[in-house]
Amino acid sequence: MTEPAARASHRAVRTEFVITRADGTTVDLGVGVYWHRNPLHRLWWRIWGQPRFQRRAAAANRDAARAAKE
Repeated sequence: MTEPAARASHRAVRTEFVITRADGTTVDLGVGVYWHRNPLHRLWWRIWGQPRFQRRAAAANRDAARAAKE
């Protein structure tokens, strides 16, 4: 097995999502991807954070679909 060339010193990584619509409005969906070195932090994200993000993203998609029908 190969060894990594360099060790990363990152403790946490997160990606935030913002939707900018054609009319200029923005929808902040918040943190969508999260990783932490500590497995308890990752568990917390899977239990609490990820379901919240999924609900916000689904709501934004529903709103966009309703606006497209009008």
